[in-house]
Amino acid sequence: MSSVSSGSIKLEVANQPAMKIEINTNDDQVDGDDNNRTVVRLDLLEPTFFSVPDDQTGLFDKLRTAAEFAQKLTDNGITFSLLRKGKEAITLGEEARPSLSRIITKSNDIQVNSIKESAKLKNDFDDA
Repeated sequence: MSSVSSGSIKLEVANQPAMKIEINTNDDQVDGDDNNRTVVRLDLLEPTFFSVPDDQTGLFDKLRTAAEFAQKLTDNGITFSLLRKGKEAITLGEEARPSLSRIITKSNDIQVNSIKESAKLKNDFDDA
């Protein structure tokens, strides 16, 4: 089986850019350790396209699910960055360095890069 270590995909809807995914894998050798670090950047260029209507899931359930997902990413050396129109909003996984966001998420694997962009992203999802 073969795999791709880097690349990008652009998704268009009605000839308008909706999403861009970039993947980069770095093979780092530190002290004889083989570390594969993968960074996935998901840029929602048109966030309203990805909204979920009538989502009844509670905030704490969403946070718990995000924390579990982020922990699995870290365990596998993967970083997942969520962007809104090219601006970083949230980082999950290996390269997340939470500060105040750790108080809310109770996770070392979730970093809120920009409260402003995260709030805009949430509003984009809610408005659709």
